Amino acid sequence: MTAADHLTQAISDAYDETPYISNAFPYTSPGNLRAVATLYGLATPQLANARVLELGCAAGGNLLPFARAYPDAQVIGIDLSPQQIEAGQRVAEKTGARNLDLRAMSLTDITPDFGTFDYIICHGVFSWVPPEVRDAILRICRENLAPDGIAYVSYNTYPGWKAADVVRDAMILNSFGAQTAQEKLSSAKEMLELIENGLWHNNPLHSALQSVAGKLRGQSDHYLLHEYLEAINTPCYFLEFAAAAQQAGLAYVTDAEPQLTFASTYGSKVALGLNSLSANSNREMREQYLDFAVGRSFRKSLLVHADRAGGMLEQPEGSAFKAMHFATRLDAAPPTPNASPEHRHYLTPNGATLSTKDPAMIGMIDALNTAWPRSLPFEALLEIATSSKSGVPHDDVANSLYMNLITLVQSSAVNFRMESAPYLPADSKPALIPGARELLGEVTGQASQVGMYNLWHQPATPPASALAQFLALHMDGSRSLSDLRTLARDALTSGRIAHPDGRSYKGARNLEPVAQEFVNALLTQLRHSGLLAN
Repeated sequence: MTAADHLTQAISDAYDETPYISNAFPYTSPGNLRAVATLYGLATPQLANARVLELGCAAGGNLLPFARAYPDAQVIGIDLSPQQIEAGQRVAEKTGARNLDLRAMSLTDITPDFGTFDYIICHGVFSWVPPEVRDAILRICRENLAPDGIAYVSYNTYPGWKAADVVRDAMILNSFGAQTAQEKLSSAKEMLELIENGLWHNNPLHSALQSVAGKLRGQSDHYLLHEYLEAINTPCYFLEFAAAAQQAGLAYVTDAEPQLTFASTYGSKVALGLNSLSANSNREMREQYLDFAVGRSFRKSLLVHADRAGGMLEQPEGSAFKAMHFATRLDAAPPTPNASPEHRHYLTPNGATLSTKDPAMIGMIDALNTAWPRSLPFEALLEIATSSKSGVPHDDVANSLYMNLITLVQSSAVNFRMESAPYLPADSKPALIPGARELLGEVTGQASQVGMYNLWHQPATPPASALAQFLALHMDGSRSLSDLRTLARDALTSGRIAHPDGRSYKGARNLEPVAQEFVNALLTQLRHSGLLAN
């Protein structure tokens, strides 16, 4: 066995010993990759019959939402860890994902004979494997990607990872000689304590190191082990990755969250500085300058075959939104100090506040909130905008809508797709999304390696209380609201399940109002998280 083989086996053993919880990542979803590619003028295969490959899929949690949403698609995931693959296979079988094929193998064994795929996903792998495996990832993206396909590769980047490198080195130093994963973690956390509370005040890296250590304090053990204590973690500058992709016969398109590649996203100061510095540079160089300006530590790059570079737009085209569908759920946010009364304030998914007094924007957000988790087509949003701008020429209304959508995208506040969301029309008989009832039993009954998801490919929080889980498991589309209320009432009256408020309702009468209130609140919660199919 070669040194590389020993290292590969060590990586596999580490993931078998301390597996990741395999969750969905929305920016990796084929639907997102397809929509982003469209903004840059690149046509990609439709989702319904797509062939999808994930390299380093863990237990398949990032493939399961797509597989259940598109049962006619072919979905394959490979991972080096047999233990994680076996766990994923059990979940796939239980949730009815018959089109999800998970295989324990090394990605270096993939050849052109493995077949071609419309979408290739490689999330959280590239920086954590030996050089020959990184080369294989790019080779697969060239040899196994369909002519009109798109690949996604994420990786750690400099300059943002510079301070994290120091923290990682210190943690590894203090955990040297540890025999078990728990011993490694204990020693590494001791070093985090030193960095957080024991640094000299004149240490030039004081604030940067403390910031990294503080963020790590809130991370899970498996994240610390696999992100910071693995044998390999090799960040690179974006230009180095782009050059490697080009050498492999691939062309860089953009980030899976394209708004992160624009200086204007980070404010006028950054935009003005970058515009003066890199005005005559190509797009890759401009983005590298931006990485220095914002201290980027992680990238999610989209790649296509090099021969498609000539047909790719230099900048995304907002008019492409005309063929798309949109969805969002923005909670109301407290007004900012000195804000005018006509402003409305919303909390974006990343915790920022979005404020507007534009009636067309407010009407659009209200309509999208009402429709959630279903999506609305551009035409419906245009109709809403037109009704709020009576007498304004159609083209002006459309241009204003484009700008409002760009604002939402730049704020990471909206989902956009070529296809409509795979949710059902509103129905009188509640049902969970495909696979959710079966997975609910897994994630609440034992230590599942696969996390709950919604059909927007987002991780979702399952119902917490025993009564909520009991009712959710009965939401198969065959029971009405009245049926669910009766189930809740009988469970409380019999004393079999306690109400989450802590009160005992055993033997109580006239519990219909209590049961109805609980069912209504549960349905709101499930719709809010995207777990309700209708």
